[in-house]
Amino acid sequence: MSGVRVSVVEAAEMLGVHPQRVHQRIREGSLPAEKVGHQWVVEVNDVRRIKHHRGPGRPLSAKSAWDLLAVAASDQAAAELSPPARSRARSRLRRLLEQASSEDIDDAAAQVVHALRNRGVRALFEASSRDLPDVRDDERVHLSGVSLAASNMSAAGVAEGYVAADDLDDLVADYLLSPARGSRANVILHVVDSDEAGPVALGDLDEVVCSPLALAADLAEHDGVREKIEVIRVIADLRAAIVAREAHISGADHG
Repeated sequence: MSGVRVSVVEAAEMLGVHPQRVHQRIREGSLPAEKVGHQWVVEVNDVRRIKHHRGPGRPLSAKSAWDLLAVAASDQAAAELSPPARSRARSRLRRLLEQASSEDIDDAAAQVVHALRNRGVRALFEASSRDLPDVRDDERVHLSGVSLAASNMSAAGVAEGYVAADDLDDLVADYLLSPARGSRANVILHVVDSDEAGPVALGDLDEVVCSPLALAADLAEHDGVREKIEVIRVIADLRAAIVAREAHISGADHG
């Protein structure tokens, strides 16, 4: 294990649960832990990840999450949806942005992660530094998150992107990617099952995963303060853009 570690009692306090529940998670294998002396310790990052996945209500389905990403991306991407799906997605987008805008940075990140967690499965790998540029340039990897200039993160030593589930095994084999945890991971892949995600995930994936909402969701899954500050910035900019767009449409309708 690596990174900051805490006791079971401290982890329970972070999660707002009884320590017995933390021990249960350790026994189930859903919370990685290491025994130091007579006590279990867990990584803070793993505790935070569980906390982020425990937001209010149920997360959106894969298709609903991708519908939300589409309407946040562009009118062209949103046009791929049926009118009812487009209307639902726009309403959900407004609610999500309003909720996240009223929270502190940790809770705002948790809101975004929880709502969009089913957009794909986040898989962490380690690649050799020699292969990393090729991973970034591979046409099967649709760069996102910290690998985008819009993230303001300058993470040259990390490749983050979306990949179709059907391409994952070949990608791992081609670059000898090995599963990794925490700071050892320099390849972050969001694995998309296009059968579950629907037509949006089969369309212009690059446009959607480069959109502000996808960027916010990807950054929110990182544990650093800098990434979470960027989440707040991206959400604020997106909300302002949507408000301005709706005001323009309303003005045109009454003009």
